[in-house]
Amino acid sequence: MSARYLTLRSDGAVWETELSQEIAAALATLPDDPSLYFDLGEAHLFIPLDQLVNARMRERGIVNANRHMQTASKCNQGKRKPLTVRALGNGLWLVVDGNSTLINARHSNWRAVPCNTG
Repeated sequence: MSARYLTLRSDGAVWETELSQEIAAALATLPDDPSLYFDLGEAHLFIPLDQLVNARMRERGIVNANRHMQTASKCNQGKRKPLTVRALGNGLWLVVDGNSTLINARHSNWRAVPCNTG
């Protein structure tokens, strides 16, 4: 079964979609330890995945993010900054930067990811 997640449609509505089986099969499962993948040196907050809404989905970007996250977990180089989000209301946050990274976290059943609202 592939991951289901919230995404923003072009008309502004939030709806649930599903990651394709083909893309899901291409992704390695990543341990739920954000410090392996993110530079946590700056201010950030951890937001539960069920409160995050993807602004877009690029299949190639998802696979590339998975590879980058695997590499980052093996050394301190190449870690990404926390996701950039903005409030949508009703306790939801739109991911402005980091959509492919978020989909990888969803695929790996993480609880929360580091985010900044800047």
